[in-house]
Amino acid sequence: MRYERSGKMIGVAIGGFFGAIVRYLVYLAIEQSDRHKKWATFSVNSIGSFLTGLSLSTSEFWMTGFLGAFTTFSTFALDAVKELQNGKIILTVFYISATLLAGLGLFTIGFIISQ
Repeated sequence: MRYERSGKMIGVAIGGFFGAIVRYLVYLAIEQSDRHKKWATFSVNSIGSFLTGLSLSTSEFWMTGFLGAFTTFSTFALDAVKELQNGKIILTVFYISATLLAGLGLFTIGFIISQ
């Protein structure tokens, strides 16, 4: 039992390593300027929501490791607060709404496809 748990933890760590690298590569591809940073976060969270819905019953490597490191709620919150501090209230409301709707919608689509 202890060895099985250790194997799962190693799988989560390896998945997290790859998920973080892929997220960084997506950021590099999208983030050509500071104003596009939030859309890189939006993209990884939307893609991650879809993939989570698509693969709910898969391994810890994939769900907790890869997708856990690939998606990023904390950066989403930071991006929203920065926009509010810059006085961009309408953009912030749109960004938060779009992120939540895309996340829930894409998760649902992924879940339906997986059934």
